[in-house]
Amino acid sequence: MILVDSSAWIEYYRPQGLYMARQAVAEAVRDDKVAGHGIVRVEIVAFARNEKERRRLASDFAAFHELGPLEQDFDRAISLGYQLRREGFTVPTTDLIIAASAIRADCILYHLDAHFEQIASLSELRCRNLGTDSSYMMEPPAEYPSH
Repeated sequence: MILVDSSAWIEYYRPQGLYMARQAVAEAVRDDKVAGHGIVRVEIVAFARNEKERRRLASDFAAFHELGPLEQDFDRAISLGYQLRREGFTVPTTDLIIAASAIRADCILYHLDAHFEQIASLSELRCRNLGTDSSYMMEPPAEYPSH
């Protein structure tokens, strides 16, 4: 499964979003590999521009496999935050909880957020920075469909 952070969803939904992020997220959606997360859903759906967009986003997110967060994710987030702080990193609480959920569920976390690289450097988090991943082409082919 793949947990897609809001940083990657933003690029996916933006018409001129970063192509490699759009492509990677589109493939995960197409292959039914996206794990939804409550925090990410709030970060995206709550900030829709209008009611029509809010309904569409809510419908999109309802189709994903729900991951949580679960109670145990908060304990792991505390541990991660404590460990990172000892190493000189201050990471937002929401990123700690998202990372803890991804670790628990053994998901790959797609993102464009340096905080997740910091978390991965000190934990078993598996992540993929879609802003630096060279496995995707930089420019879309002419036939690349919009969503």
